[in-house]
Amino acid sequence: MKKLSLLLIALLPMAATAQYTEIINSNLPGNSQSAYAVGARVLQFEGGLWYERSNHKKTGTSMNFTGVNYAVRYGFFKEQLEVMLNGTLAYDYTLEHNSSSSHFGFVNNTIGAKYQLFKPAFLDEKPNIYSWKANNSFRWRNLTPSIALYAGMNFLPNKRYYYEEVPQLSPKVAAIFQAEPIPRVVIVANLIADRFLKKESTEYSYILTVTHNLDNGWFSIFAEQQGVYNEQYRDQITRLGVAFLASDKLQLNADVGFGWKDTPQRYMGLIGASYRIDNHNSYIKKVLKEKVEPTKIDHKKKAKRNRRNAID
Repeated sequence: MKKLSLLLIALLPMAATAQYTEIINSNLPGNSQSAYAVGARVLQFEGGLWYERSNHKKTGTSMNFTGVNYAVRYGFFKEQLEVMLNGTLAYDYTLEHNSSSSHFGFVNNTIGAKYQLFKPAFLDEKPNIYSWKANNSFRWRNLTPSIALYAGMNFLPNKRYYYEEVPQLSPKVAAIFQAEPIPRVVIVANLIADRFLKKESTEYSYILTVTHNLDNGWFSIFAEQQGVYNEQYRDQITRLGVAFLASDKLQLNADVGFGWKDTPQRYMGLIGASYRIDNHNSYIKKVLKEKVEPTKIDHKKKAKRNRRNAID
């Protein structure tokens, strides 16, 4: 029993920290979601100041947006599970011919949950300390992705920002794939179905993000391609950016992007940050306490000998 307890103590932290990383795991920069949760009992805030300018060639309309993108993520119950709230608060100024208008309010909010269904076993293998090539060369198995599913609900959309009539409540689902083909390079793909209650408001999109962590470990660069498709609007959007790891709990990031159409032509940028409140150690202690119960030893008291009988 004692050997079994020691074995469980050695193995449980590896199982319990399958999602958790020692440094912050942020979805920023970019618009894609990682296949990994933040970790049990980790509360994370992500967001930034956002600006976009769009010019519609056919209507002669130009719009300027300034606002805040925000996300709150929390891991609980299991390492693979997290809940999140995403939203955008914006001020817009619209110029159309000789008239102008402005508005301030929420663009949209979405609350949902993500669960990782699959993680390749080889990702938990220890590095080969005898071979640099074995640790850094490309292997076909490295293309095997981790897989997660996301399901959420949009609420309080601002109809001013949509071409079509959008419902007050509408579902959003996504399939998320993440692979690391070579060290320090991560590829994330999201396939998304959004607002699909009505045909006219349904939107499908994909996001493909490639991130490269530089040799110094503090900086990462990324490139992202997003495609958006619905009955009223289609576009391809490219984003480029950089992230700086200020500490194990704080990441700073910036990105710029542009659309490929002129109906409208879109330019955008964001300066943001991610910060986490990490109580993951308390979760590990809880798991160990539940899984590894101390062995109880029954100390039986020896029967007292009768001194008189001993003399006889």
